[in-house]
Order: sequence, then structure tokens, then C-alpha cells
Amino acid sequence: MNKPLIGRLLLTFVLIGGSLMSFLLDWRKNHLLNPLWHPHARYHSAILLFLFAGVSIVSTWLLWRSSREPKVAFAAAALISLAYWTPFFYVPYLLPGASYWAGIPGHEPHIAGIIVYPNLLVVTIFVVLTVIGWWFGRGALPER
Repeated sequence: MNKPLIGRLLLTFVLIGGSLMSFLLDWRKNHLLNPLWHPHARYHSAILLFLFAGVSIVSTWLLWRSSREPKVAFAAAALISLAYWTPFFYVPYLLPGASYWAGIPGHEPHIAGIIVYPNLLVVTIFVVLTVIGWWFGRGALPER
């Protein structure tokens, strides 16, 4: 099994797939196109989407380029991914009025009586895949 290749593929999926998914899910009426959002808030949110797309592309390039230090590329890609995804878990604790739920308040989905936020499930998967991708790549040998 080629662990560095699997690690690259996982991190590429998380970075590029996560960036595309963020655009598809956030460029909608319940987020960026929501008329209730302040125009400047929409502006900043859109900038952050483009920033994440840009750093995802750069991180993916780092992973796939020929390098004497592939471990550095794996670490950078994993840290960038974690820097984007982990705040999803704690921002509502830091920013009063922020919510995990993008829908109508009080209509959060429940499973067995417990509120389940679909976005946090996806983010959890991306964080786990990031850690696994980094783990597989941590033993990568120099390519030159």
C-alpha cells in the first residue's frame, strides 16, 4: 500500500472537495444570498470562500509537486485544512448570536431526541480525513 499516495488523495479530496462544497452550499439563499444578511457580511463571507479556494489550490500543489521535504507539504496541507474546518465547532461559543443551524430556528434536525447538525457531521468527516491523510503522509520519503 502506498500510504503517501493515499494521504495525498485524501488531503486533495478534503481541500478541493471541501472548497467546492463550500461554494455550492454557501452561495445560496440561506447564506450569501440571504437578503437578511448585511451586504458587508456577505462581502466578507464571499472573500473567505475565495481565500479558502486559493489556499486549497496552493496546498494541493504543495502535496503533488516534487519536493525534498514532502512531510512539510503534508503538514502544511493538513494544518490549512484544520485551520478552516475546526472553527466550525467553536465559533458559536466565541461569537454571540452565531448558530450551527442555517435553517429556521427551532427546526433543527433531531435523531433519537438529540439535535444533529448536518454541517457538523460533514466537518467531522473532513477533520478525520485530514488527520488520516496527514498520518499516511508523515512517513513520506523525499522525492529527489
